[in-house]
Amino acid sequence: MVRSPIEDAHAPPTWAVGEFRLRPLALLDARAWHEYLRDPQVVEHTSFPRIDLAAVHRMVANELAGYANGTSCRWAIVDFNDRLVGTCGFSQWSLLHSHAELVYDLAPAFWGRGVMRAAAEQVLRWAFRSAHFNRVHAFVMTSNAASIRLLEALGFWREGTLRQFRVARGTARDFHVYSRLQEA
Repeated sequence: MVRSPIEDAHAPPTWAVGEFRLRPLALLDARAWHEYLRDPQVVEHTSFPRIDLAAVHRMVANELAGYANGTSCRWAIVDFNDRLVGTCGFSQWSLLHSHAELVYDLAPAFWGRGVMRAAAEQVLRWAFRSAHFNRVHAFVMTSNAASIRLLEALGFWREGTLRQFRVARGTARDFHVYSRLQEA
């Protein structure tokens, strides 16, 4: 049986990343997460649906369950007041096949400051060194120029375009698939 890299702790590690911390998501983060996920700018180039606070509470609960059962691992990016400003981590991972999908989001007040790049670099180090993933991939809407720049800066390679891959608020949209393999 393949063991989850967080099986013993049932929660991912916590790290300081510049002036921010990455820590496990908590139910108390739902309100702050919902606050920026309801901003049309944040979800414009994503497949996030329009969601209410109850839906975000369910998302957090699913992430907490994912820590325990080894199916996902998403960190809260928090400021010095422990207030959530973003999330970064992995969904739909397969320990058996040694891969995961990188997922992230960030409140607009923190865009363009290098916050997500630093957070993603940290979780990728963990994925390749501690969780021993061989591959991390990301799906990015073809219109999401900022996310494409981030992935390429992180050393991801575009593998192709998936036409009408995900429905975003009622419209089928094209997504690029990017990947990064474990460093040798």
